[in-house]
Amino acid sequence: MPLLGYAWLIRELALPERPLAVESRLGTRMRTVHELGGVTRHEYPAQYAPEPDVVGHLEFALKHEYVDLCLLRDVFLICGAAPIEAAIRARPTGRYTRLLGFFYEFTTGQTLDPTLKIGGNYVDALAPEDCFVAPTPRRNKRWRVWDNLLGDSRYCPMVRRTQTIVDSLAMPLQEELRGLVADFPPELFQRASDYLYLKETRSTYGIEHEAMPPADRSRRFVALLRSAGEASLISLLSEPELVKRQNLIVDPRYAVQAFRDKHNYVGEQRPDYSQRLHYVCPPPQWMGSLMAGLAHSAQRSTGLPALVQATTVAFGFVFIHPFEDGNGRLHRFLIHDQLHRGGFVAANVMLPVSATMLRHMPDYDAALERYSRPLLDGWLTWEIDDEGALTITNPEQVEGYYRYPDLTGQTEYLIRTVALSIREDFAEELHFLRAYDTARATVREIVDLPDRRLDLLLRLLHQNGGRLAQGKRQQFAEIADGELERIETGFAQAFGLSA
Repeated sequence: MPLLGYAWLIRELALPERPLAVESRLGTRMRTVHELGGVTRHEYPAQYAPEPDVVGHLEFALKHEYVDLCLLRDVFLICGAAPIEAAIRARPTGRYTRLLGFFYEFTTGQTLDPTLKIGGNYVDALAPEDCFVAPTPRRNKRWRVWDNLLGDSRYCPMVRRTQTIVDSLAMPLQEELRGLVADFPPELFQRASDYLYLKETRSTYGIEHEAMPPADRSRRFVALLRSAGEASLISLLSEPELVKRQNLIVDPRYAVQAFRDKHNYVGEQRPDYSQRLHYVCPPPQWMGSLMAGLAHSAQRSTGLPALVQATTVAFGFVFIHPFEDGNGRLHRFLIHDQLHRGGFVAANVMLPVSATMLRHMPDYDAALERYSRPLLDGWLTWEIDDEGALTITNPEQVEGYYRYPDLTGQTEYLIRTVALSIREDFAEELHFLRAYDTARATVREIVDLPDRRLDLLLRLLHQNGGRLAQGKRQQFAEIADGELERIETGFAQAFGLSA
């Protein structure tokens, strides 16, 4: 069946292949098929066929598919201004011709013929029923468009309203979290919270395959987590403040004074010393505009659901990768910052998101690769010299991909991860601590052990399913067999273990 819209444009203009959220074809009837991987395939009868040219299929894509800023930019750079200007002259009040003019100037930075006469009612740049949009749109008088994009030409993420996201945001996750907190006495919850800050620190370093950092750096990371949501957003995402936070969490030898001025990539060295790349970061000359664009986008997005804004800020940050070291840890800190800032998580609560990520590393890797993989599959070209320094050799062809990321898949991932973190990791830690306190009190009623010996006994019982291993029995020779039996029974009851 003949291709339509974006799929037609990619084929006819020989653009790099990329995953499309919607693929349209001409058929004999109207039909929609949702496939694994999130692709929606539409079939349209003959009367929907657009004019067989670039403008015709661009208008079809805007009307029947979705807005893909990166792909639009790539098409505009190939076709140039002439066909867009001709379409606008022919239909100066048309909704989709005006949107083409608006998106042309937005993505290319080039101005179309200023003498073009535009009319018609104002229209939304993005359909709010299809995408998450800026809560406060801006009036673009030239094109009579309400600019409700989540950023500007420097950096503008996109999150589509998939059914998965809509259904997930309808889950009462905040109520579940508040209910868990309310079920525990404040003093017990405070102890759990203190532990969770340490666990989150250990987990975020574990994701980087690093051991727990030295005590002073660990304390600094805990302090950083505790500061989530405090600084103003525009200050937090400024270069001086991000540099300050990078300096807190990395080995002092790798602390920096500014955003990176070299190409960076994430990869691993093969036995023959060649590199297996996982992600190639945007060139250093774009760092200033990308990070300023990210800060502006964060401001524009204020008021969106906290889980959506956490994605656009935190995943946007890690894909820009402004430092040579510390990006992943700052990325996960920014998730916490946005969840606290957006009121999703109370100020005294630490949700162990990194611990959940670490337990489900294939899912986290897949969320990162969903963005990074298309670049490496034949789109990006680069050179690596003998010292391992990388240079992107086709920056103009890939610039739109870095500036206009579609973060829909990452949003679905983060919502799913936060739900697991609340329902499993957070709930498990609270219930474990309550059971531990109950077991501790039970043992004290049987034998009043000193604190350190009591904690050791409880740890050994926990490690062996509620029983003291025979090889450890001599360590507690002062406890009679009958007492130990009662201790084991009390421990099992506290933790809900089978006898």
